[in-house]
Amino acid sequence: METSGRSIARRAVRGSVWTLGGYGAGQLLRLVANVILARLLFPEVFGLMALTFTFIQGLAMFSDVGIGPSIVQNPRGDEPRFLDTAFTIGAVRGVALWLASVAIALPVARIYGQPVLLWLVPAAGLTALLSGVESTSVHWLRRHLRLEWVTSVDLGTQVLGMAATVALAVVGRHLVGPNDIRLVWAPLGGNLIQSVVRVAVTHLAMPGPRNRFRLDREMVAAQLRFGRWVFLSTLLTFLASQSDRLLLARLVSMAEFGVFGIAATLASIPTLAIEKLGGAVAFPALSRMANRTDFDRVYERARAPLLLAGAAAASALFGCGPPLVELLYDARYADARWMIQFLAAGAWLQTLSGSNGAALLALGRVNVMAAGSGAKVAGIALFFPLGFHLAGLRGALVGLALSDLARYAVSAWGVRRAGMRPLRVDATHTALVAGVALLGDAAARAVAPGGRGAPLALAAAAAVTVVVWGALGLRYYRENRAHLARS
Repeated sequence: METSGRSIARRAVRGSVWTLGGYGAGQLLRLVANVILARLLFPEVFGLMALTFTFIQGLAMFSDVGIGPSIVQNPRGDEPRFLDTAFTIGAVRGVALWLASVAIALPVARIYGQPVLLWLVPAAGLTALLSGVESTSVHWLRRHLRLEWVTSVDLGTQVLGMAATVALAVVGRHLVGPNDIRLVWAPLGGNLIQSVVRVAVTHLAMPGPRNRFRLDREMVAAQLRFGRWVFLSTLLTFLASQSDRLLLARLVSMAEFGVFGIAATLASIPTLAIEKLGGAVAFPALSRMANRTDFDRVYERARAPLLLAGAAAASALFGCGPPLVELLYDARYADARWMIQFLAAGAWLQTLSGSNGAALLALGRVNVMAAGSGAKVAGIALFFPLGFHLAGLRGALVGLALSDLARYAVSAWGVRRAGMRPLRVDATHTALVAGVALLGDAAARAVAPGGRGAPLALAAAAAVTVVVWGALGLRYYRENRAHLARS
């Protein structure tokens, strides 16, 4: 038993390294491709693709029955009958999603006044169909913590998809010109090529049981019992994370929406990294210690490094974001400079909520997490349009930050009821984030007045962030060295 336990621990550590390393490499590739495509395409294309895939993602999340998690979690997840049933359910779901994308295309095109969506949405729906017929080997490998395979396939197909998108964009510019709306088919074509290759690789190259179409009544019942809770969770998660985009695309031009998409992409990189770290490290650790009488101290220790990383990321977004946009993108995307600063506030609040969420999930307080997502949805519905009415896009982004504050308030209330007291620590960190962010922005403006000299401004803002949070991180390490070594 000990040997088995050690083997699982080694695979867990190796899997965590692969997952986090793969995430970092994937985000770097995504950024590079985004910068290249910003030169080849124009803001309306980014807006149309962001809107199209928001609807496709929404359809996928509304119909999520937890096929992957059920394979990982269920004791029978290695049985061929279970895996074949999961594969068949996934394939049927994929076809249903494509048919749903066809059904919504006309009303979506009319609501947003974009006739091209009539064809874009069903074409993008093919990616959902292809995802449905992926081999269950992907989830089987996750079940056995063989994550190097999953990460390698993710990265390899991502590189191929990005290369195909860039190639199609170059060819498209040559055929129809640099400002033709038909260039929107370049990123869509790249996504479809990536999906086709991924399906082929999962069936032909990845280790694991081979699938065939089969439905077992007992297995269907087991998967759907598990999936009903996943459905509710993903439904609220989608509404909390994407409803602002659905509203914004109705309030501004597609070009402005495309610029917002660029800013949101940059702002999400550090936030998603911290969320992934919390899911890979904090949640499993807290789950094992949920029954301890000193869980509040365990929670504080597990949360501290996440807060430090999130605080540094939020400060860096505010100070480094504008010169980074200036350096990477041309004048068409200039408004992303101030957008990313507004989004930094939401990124910090998401870090606070996410770190609380790991503790709530470990304690089984899923209802509180759902309530938090509901509070954010309600906040978006109220504050986002109200802010836009009062102050345009800037006001809408303030409203978005207020909706993140509502979600954080619910999560803080939930952990407070469970015996933890995060408010003082959170208030202190928030004050530090604001101070460092403003100091970094002031340093950037001082060395490059009027927005000129982006590399120097970026270096100045980064130096402030690194010096302050690096010093605080070093202090934390010295004070907790013994505990970290034991962990």
